Amino acid sequence: MASSVFHQARPPSPPVPLPCVPGPKLAPFTRNAYADIEFIKFLGRENDVDSLVWKVKINKAGPFALKLFYFWHWNFLRKNQGGDLTRPLAGPQLYVDYFDPFNCECRAYGRLKEEKREDLAVRALGYLLLTPQQEIDLARRVIGRSTPPPSANAATLDGDNFWGRHEQHRGLPVRAIVKDLVASKAPDPAQAAGPWVDLQALHSLGIFVKDTHGGNYLNGKLADFSRSWTMYHPALDQIGARKLRSLMLDELQQLLDYYYDGADDSTVIPQDLEAFCSGYLDRYRNFPKAYNWLKWEKNADAAKAYVEQGLFERGAH
Repeated sequence: MASSVFHQARPPSPPVPLPCVPGPKLAPFTRNAYADIEFIKFLGRENDVDSLVWKVKINKAGPFALKLFYFWHWNFLRKNQGGDLTRPLAGPQLYVDYFDPFNCECRAYGRLKEEKREDLAVRALGYLLLTPQQEIDLARRVIGRSTPPPSANAATLDGDNFWGRHEQHRGLPVRAIVKDLVASKAPDPAQAAGPWVDLQALHSLGIFVKDTHGGNYLNGKLADFSRSWTMYHPALDQIGARKLRSLMLDELQQLLDYYYDGADDSTVIPQDLEAFCSGYLDRYRNFPKAYNWLKWEKNADAAKAYVEQGLFERGAH
């Protein structure tokens, strides 16, 4: 396994769509990926572990929802998100590229834009980076004191700070995704079938959402892809069939629970969803792994070679 001492790659300047690996990507919201941001109101949940969500205005326009992502150590991502890979990835940066929540969302939203199916989720408009002063201002709003980004000569970073920075994150800006602002309310009966129909469509586009509990829906639309795997993804390729089946069942059961939790006399529970959760998953046909991701690559041969020759540790089988 590669050494844990490394510095995570900085976002390229000038900015480009992220992440910087073959597959779908999300473009910056502004030309330079920075903007004037007015933080208006906290919208998230107090126990969110991946991000903060705020109602904002950006360059005096909006309002929008801005999802700001915490930092995670690459080794945490390796153990907790990529621990079931049958072939380890070739280096720490790859665990960030494929399992970091910000990159997971960029890949999922990038696929929706490629396929012109942004109707399947709350729409993402692009990513932004925070300036040091914006970090300070937001921390003051959240915890009542300034927490400036660590300087070059600051003490070793161990994750015990506002944004969860470790030494690998020194000097990196906080990353955020701009989304449509959607008022939270229960879906009306006409929308009741939507989450299951949408999830099947997402699967058919190579997006394995994984995290489909009710808190990730707004008005019946998914608003969170921070744990998703989007083809090509090494987890969809290099996790055993039994484990992948177990994860799929967990995802479907979360959605079924969402239906039951909000059910009333007018709610129609999808019978096929119940059947798949009750032992008939072999009849499901929209497995994300089957998606042809190479059709979007400008150089499909190079992308295929990247996966086959550069993505995994040499000699790992």
